[in-house]
Amino acid sequence: MKVLRTVFLSLLLFIIQAPFISAQDLYWVFFTDKNGTEFDPYAYFDVKAIQRRVQQHLPLCDSTDFPLNRTYVTAVDRLSEEMIGESRWINAVAVGTFRIDEIRALPFVAAVTPIESHAVPASVSSEGSAPIAGTNTAALYPQLSRMKGELFADNGIDGRGIRIAVFDGGFKMADEHPAFQHLRDGHRILKTYNFPLKRENVYGWSSHGTMVLSCIAGIKDGKKIGLATGAEFLLARTEVNTELRKEEVWWMMGMEWADRNGANIINSSLGYGKERYNPEDMDGTSLVARAANMAAAKGILVCNSMGNEGDDRSWRTLITPADADSVLSVGGIDEMGNPSSFTSWGPTADGRLKPNVCAYGHAYVANPSATKPYTYAHGTSFSSPLTAGFAACAWQSRPQLNNMELKAEIEKSGDRYPEHDFRYGYGVPQASYFVEEQKKAAVGELGTISGNVINQRGEALAFIYVYLQRNDSVINYAMTDEDGNYQLHDVSAGTYDLIFDAKLHTSCGVKETETNIVLGEGEDFVLNHAVDCSQQAVIPIEDPWIRPVPAPRKYGVNARYNFAPYLSWGFVAPAGPTKPINYGKSESFLIGLRFKGNICKWYSLGVAAEIGATWYNLKEVRSDYPYENFFGRQDSLRYVSLRKENIRVSFLQAELYQRFRLVPGGLFGYGLFFDTGIYGGWNFYCRHKTVTDNPYPHAGFGHQSNDDTPYRVRTFTPATFMAHFQWGVRARLGYDIVAVYVQYRISRLDRMPSDLDYPSFQGWAHDDFPALEVGLQLTVPLGR
Repeated sequence: MKVLRTVFLSLLLFIIQAPFISAQDLYWVFFTDKNGTEFDPYAYFDVKAIQRRVQQHLPLCDSTDFPLNRTYVTAVDRLSEEMIGESRWINAVAVGTFRIDEIRALPFVAAVTPIESHAVPASVSSEGSAPIAGTNTAALYPQLSRMKGELFADNGIDGRGIRIAVFDGGFKMADEHPAFQHLRDGHRILKTYNFPLKRENVYGWSSHGTMVLSCIAGIKDGKKIGLATGAEFLLARTEVNTELRKEEVWWMMGMEWADRNGANIINSSLGYGKERYNPEDMDGTSLVARAANMAAAKGILVCNSMGNEGDDRSWRTLITPADADSVLSVGGIDEMGNPSSFTSWGPTADGRLKPNVCAYGHAYVANPSATKPYTYAHGTSFSSPLTAGFAACAWQSRPQLNNMELKAEIEKSGDRYPEHDFRYGYGVPQASYFVEEQKKAAVGELGTISGNVINQRGEALAFIYVYLQRNDSVINYAMTDEDGNYQLHDVSAGTYDLIFDAKLHTSCGVKETETNIVLGEGEDFVLNHAVDCSQQAVIPIEDPWIRPVPAPRKYGVNARYNFAPYLSWGFVAPAGPTKPINYGKSESFLIGLRFKGNICKWYSLGVAAEIGATWYNLKEVRSDYPYENFFGRQDSLRYVSLRKENIRVSFLQAELYQRFRLVPGGLFGYGLFFDTGIYGGWNFYCRHKTVTDNPYPHAGFGHQSNDDTPYRVRTFTPATFMAHFQWGVRARLGYDIVAVYVQYRISRLDRMPSDLDYPSFQGWAHDDFPALEVGLQLTVPLGR
């Protein structure tokens, strides 16, 4: 018995340690330098990448473009089980290894960081069906008309000359879907790369990338789903659901691949949030945020989804790299113009304004299905590519801009600009801003509008927004200085609405006044304006532009703390010599309440309290008796008496456990996890039940009765031989709310009852009840 127990505990200890070890074996290894490396930008970069640098007055290369020192890489590779990838930008390699201490000790290793990330597509679901053919463009593609995208189309602006890289989990059927026939005919899908499989084929695995691509450049029956139908494309597969911790590496490598191959715009509908970070970490300092900023420093406009955590009360805020300062972060709105319930909130943890802009989070997309080739889908996964397509067209219309100037112009084109909201950003970008500017540039002479803003007492008013509007689109804007002066430059001739907005001036009760003006060609127009400040301003808290940002909850599945009730049902199992137990009928049931606190995103500690009972059913005992006839003589016929027994143990228990989250995700957010712990409790009620079935009762005097009805005798007695306390070890392996558990009781459950007191135990008095139990556990999620 001792040998079997030792073997079992050793095996259980190995199972407990294995997931923890494997969960820690992926690392970024950063090098101290790139000594001895050489770099030829003309051999390495696509000509489009060189053109981007020259046009934006950037150096052809810098130290981040140089390759890694191959001696360093080889040395680390020899100590690793797997070389996942490498990054020139951060001068590091990603490895899987069990010898990290040896790697850390190498003289050229600057730092080592574990990889625990999980990229989440910022999409919610797909539903609905394609509109009936022949409906008008506005009804068919509201995601484009909301941006006044028809103005781009009417002026022949389709993103031509712009190269867009798209990162996703796969582009299923994009090589044959009719929505991309024009891209195939024009050979505008220039390169593809599958980073997980290290090959070029990306046309499978996931439909998400196909939907995203259609929001940038899809066409259905001659009508646009996305605006940038004339752009060129680089498609990268960087996401695999079964290799979640490696996705950060592939995303980083994808950024460098896009830069090398001449991307002007990168669209990433992926991000990292609650699976690895806490809300206070969304400050633009994560590794992927730094990489996104580095891409921007190389002249690339990076568009990223804000995320879909707006209705997750334990998170709410944006995901990274949407928190990066140089990223164009995109939120989602619905058809009514309201923020989608799922779109993540800004600002960043360090207070910067996010999102930058917003677009429809409910989009009509290409669907890789033979029976349903088009559908509707939800999520900021689709608002980001809609904006990326818009950005390509805007850049085509303003080729002289660099990427950060373009980002600023897209913000100014927002229909809420210059006001900002933590869910809308500056609003939905408007093509009219860029088309009107083009028309204005064609006019020979431009004018200026200037003036002074005062209150009714003649005092100058600072911080008054003055903006020029035509057809409900903001054309230009300014803010008054401390002397109340404003100037609007480079205004073409035309009729405008000049709006004075005192929303930021707390001494003025009138928020907004509007004046219609007509500006002649090259005219300098002076308009002094008086604002009525006789009433003190009262800014209602429900005003959407200062909408209060709800704080993330501290309690929830993905919050710092979590309470959750649970149910367990299991069966005892043999583990060495035991009493004669009917294992198929010996079961356990309990209910409990669990509390855990996160130490980090992959490790937490918790306690649980539970009440339940275990029924140990003993093997049935059969006894043969001779049948007596009417004269009291024994007949050759015999009958059987059947005795059934079970021991019920009711208990109150407590558990102390640790949880290793191996893979994040799941419908309720628990992901794939492994728990180990110890339990102990009080056996507050133990009883021994006996049921005896006899086929024929005796009538007395040793004779058989004429009544042939069988009889059953039940007896209940306290099981005084059972121990008052028990304790043991427990382990669980689960995904989301369902787990398989195994527990082993280390303490003895009975006190070796006498064979005379309990004949059923005769021969087994020194053997304990089974110590092993296996079963299922169901968690009831609370407070998402």
